Amino acid sequence: MEGCLWKPEAFYGQNISQEVEFLAIGKENPPKSCDSQSIQKLKQMVWVPNESSDSLRGRQKSREQWLHFRLQNQLEVPSEFSVLIQWINIPSAEMCSENRNGEIGDVYSGYKWESWLGLLSPFPHFNVRLDKGESRDFYLFLDSNETINFPIRTISTSSYRFIVLFRFLTFLFFLMVGIVSVGWATSEYIKSKEKVYLSILLHYLFFFLLVYSVHGKELASVFGNENNLIRHSYYLFLSMNHFIFFLYLFSFVKFINENLEYPALFWIFALSGFLYLLVPIFPEVYEYRIFIVLLIFGSAAYFLKNTHLFIINSGNKEEKRYFFSWAFFLFLVFLKTLFHFDFYPYQPFFIYAAVFYLPFLTASSFLFLRNYEKRDGSKTRFRTITNKINTIEFRSKLETYLETEKIYLNENCNEEMIANQLGLTYHQLSELINVEYNFNFPSLLNLYRIKEAKRLLLEEPEMNVAEVGRKAGFGSRSAFYLEFKKQSGINPNQFRKSTSNHPNK
Repeated sequence: MEGCLWKPEAFYGQNISQEVEFLAIGKENPPKSCDSQSIQKLKQMVWVPNESSDSLRGRQKSREQWLHFRLQNQLEVPSEFSVLIQWINIPSAEMCSENRNGEIGDVYSGYKWESWLGLLSPFPHFNVRLDKGESRDFYLFLDSNETINFPIRTISTSSYRFIVLFRFLTFLFFLMVGIVSVGWATSEYIKSKEKVYLSILLHYLFFFLLVYSVHGKELASVFGNENNLIRHSYYLFLSMNHFIFFLYLFSFVKFINENLEYPALFWIFALSGFLYLLVPIFPEVYEYRIFIVLLIFGSAAYFLKNTHLFIINSGNKEEKRYFFSWAFFLFLVFLKTLFHFDFYPYQPFFIYAAVFYLPFLTASSFLFLRNYEKRDGSKTRFRTITNKINTIEFRSKLETYLETEKIYLNENCNEEMIANQLGLTYHQLSELINVEYNFNFPSLLNLYRIKEAKRLLLEEPEMNVAEVGRKAGFGSRSAFYLEFKKQSGINPNQFRKSTSNHPNK
């Protein structure tokens, strides 16, 4: 096979997945181990080619699977290399072959053959030696806990050592990020008493455990391979991560002094992540796993938007970027989950993008929240600015400015603009509003906007409701409806209808 041997320029060696064949299911039971008799039996059986060029890809009918491939040494000297399986959730793997002299080579790999300091499980790999010009058939017996969807490669000893070092350094990097995050989040919480910092820390740590259990060290190698939830620990950690994501959403809502719109529904969908556990417990559910994935990620996306709607509509670019950074992370996790649920072949970007994106998201979230505290001004550690101004005087000026100039009718109206008009700083105005009105600047504007909208609904009955919202200063119809119902308990159409039936109302 041309080019099947290790190439120095390839980080993970030569991918030979496309050359592999799967043992076809037949009436005759396949062998259970590698030996001379098994090889002779396997030669007579039917093999099906692997159709994916990126990875081994085949739905398992049982945990045990036979694979076949042929390797050829085209060099003029003997060649030594390794056959590497790029996955760790494989309790045992055995490879055997028969050389030119009829001698059987049998090599075993599994959970216990290399310790890696006990921190990481290695990729199973098998050492091979081919004489010059030799071509040999290899038979690989896998006991895999997951549907087969991972590459198989040929790789040199030096490259394998580099992979060992790279994985270990990557593990140390994420561990150090975790340690820094613990210190950072704890410090911010002590100073601010805001639980959102701790929820983001918890989100990072549990996602780290999720990735570690799949790509670092599987639970089955520690607790045994008999329990379904241990053997498929990804589902367990995925369920926990979904719930912790909702804990972050809840703490963020409290951080910005808002309330959940549908609290009961929120917590029901927070627990919906545990539907993942049905997949390993009830094998028949596997065929319907896409509906579970769509339900869980659909609810996560909905409540991410719902709980961040305030900052989406704020007009502040930094706040919008914060929302979209979390939305992008959720999308990357969705892609990763689709891979692990076997909806497309092995693609490194889809698998690892969310992993390497998370440390940057965590750090930027801490920075954003701290800056938000400063802008808000009502938070404990920054609430000192209004002591330097006459709050009664500036409140009167602010209300006169809003009522006479009606600056709130401009959807681009922002806090900086009004602060400049009043001769205050951004932070002084922000704290003034929070102290005097007990809510934030956008809520104050919306209070006036809804008041103006009600006037238009009564005095301009022919005007379209969407146009009423636009003239009242709202940037979108959905934002207008949401705020109107929040303040009035009914939507604009219902308000107009009720007032038309009761003209004296």
